[in-house]
Amino acid sequence: MATSLLKLTMTATAPTTKANPTTLRYFNTAPTGGYTGSATYTIDDVNWLNDAGVTVSEHGLVPAATDNGSYLLFINGELQEGNVVTGVTIDDVTITFGESTDIDEGKILALVVSNFGPTTTAPDITG
Repeated sequence: MATSLLKLTMTATAPTTKANPTTLRYFNTAPTGGYTGSATYTIDDVNWLNDAGVTVSEHGLVPAATDNGSYLLFINGELQEGNVVTGVTIDDVTITFGESTDIDEGKILALVVSNFGPTTTAPDITG
């Protein structure tokens, strides 16, 4: 009996994945007296400006997505440790300084919120 061979011919497209990032920046100026000591500060939404220099509306802050988001906080141009931003809601931002801190009034706080909406397209295999 003769042996037979099968030859499979298939085509496939590679899967694609996109990060789809959204980055928002908010700016605040340290108030009269600044921020001093080891303390927690809550800054209301209407005390922040967006990239266009417009005051954020009430309930207008966009928090980072739980699974696909992150925060960066810069104070006077210096990146702060990751645990300084302790909470962001649509209403306010909470920052906590664990060590003695001295941020003079007028210094700029910049909060960067990055959210990612990843999408993946499955491969198409025919044959």
